[in-house]
Amino acid sequence: MFGFKKRRARKEAARKLKEAEAAKKAEKAVVEEKAPKEEPKPVETPKPVEPKVEKAPVKEEKPEEPKKAAPKKAEPKPVEANEDDQKAKPAKYHISQNKKENTAHYKEWRVRKEGSQKTIKFFKTQAEAIEYAKTLAENQDSSIVIHKLDGTVRKQDYSKK
Repeated sequence: MFGFKKRRARKEAARKLKEAEAAKKAEKAVVEEKAPKEEPKPVETPKPVEPKVEKAPVKEEKPEEPKKAAPKKAEPKPVEANEDDQKAKPAKYHISQNKKENTAHYKEWRVRKEGSQKTIKFFKTQAEAIEYAKTLAENQDSSIVIHKLDGTVRKQDYSKK
């Protein structure tokens, strides 16, 4: 009989707990009903503001003061001069073989513009790539660089002269 009493006591405690929770909910509902409900205030739409036109004040002209001598600038480094020369020249076109195994154009010949990672066009043979690069170089007054299978330069500054 000992186990029966414990079970009965647990059930009784659970029932009392549920009753207490129900009483709290009912109490909250009564408080909410008694509390005056606030009606939302209508939102006032702002009236359009007309732009005010003001006349700009007239500035009096002052006599110009003699300008101070500007500090001398340092002469450009020789490296910067080389960069300017490179910018003036059109970029060369490079012909090399694609060595990336996980791409669709693995071991195909590609034409790229100098300094770019983007391939312009892929070709099955090196000869086709050279012909295409020649036409691009002629249109841009540029030249092409042909690479070997291992990536070394086969022929540089190759252009139709």
